[in-house]
Amino acid sequence: MMNDKTITVYNAHKNADKTEIWNRTVIRGCEYKYSADKTVSGSGSIVFTQLLTAVVPMEADTGRKRYIDALSYEKLSDDETEKYFTFNPRNNHDMIVAGECDKEITKDYSITDLRKEFQKSGTIASLADNTEGTLLKHWKVVCK
Repeated sequence: MMNDKTITVYNAHKNADKTEIWNRTVIRGCEYKYSADKTVSGSGSIVFTQLLTAVVPMEADTGRKRYIDALSYEKLSDDETEKYFTFNPRNNHDMIVAGECDKEITKDYSITDLRKEFQKSGTIASLADNTEGTLLKHWKVVCK
């Protein structure tokens, strides 16, 4: 069955006093694959990088939150961020966890703690926005 998986997106947002808040969005009706990428470093050693690749159709269930591009998300007020989510490869901070995750990022539970607790997770590294076409509109997000 296609598009029967769930992911959880964690978006960082700096508020007016420059403190960081985190918003969590559970997205149902998507696909993901967890794999490893093998490369050779400059010194000749083999390096394994864990990859989480998610494909999110435009019609996926986002709990009534709407997608907004990363630059627009950064300009939102704290209250407005509750209504939106984004896939931001620019800040090297936002994350995706495979499956539904109910953990909230707080001063007592950091994004680093989340990463350590959930193996199938990663920081958003790239985004392909395939929502302009006529068929199969989706976002493809790669996390490392």
